[in-house]
Amino acid sequence: MVGVALLLAFALSTPGPFTLVNRAGVTLENLSIRPSDGSSAWRALGSGTVAANGRADMPSPGGFLCAFDLRARLNGTQATWTSVNLCDVKTVTLNRRPDGTLWVDYD
Repeated sequence: MVGVALLLAFALSTPGPFTLVNRAGVTLENLSIRPSDGSSAWRALGSGTVAANGRADMPSPGGFLCAFDLRARLNGTQATWTSVNLCDVKTVTLNRRPDGTLWVDYD
């Protein structure tokens, strides 16, 4: 019975499509993704560009992991949001303060 419950929980916690909201203050360019465990190379995410204060629908990254790193170029500087949870979320908001501090909000 415990095995069935664990299997069901595992099946329900896979990364799905999500809406990405850009609150970094500038356009996100060359947006890419990889599993946080480093098991795969970086690959393009969506169209690769999200305007400042914009939003874009993103496809499921696939697989069974929940934690992903998201990387983008911001005015020529590379930024990486690490261990972004893509399971059981509808909206992921990427934030950046003027001092460069990065964080993620979820909905």
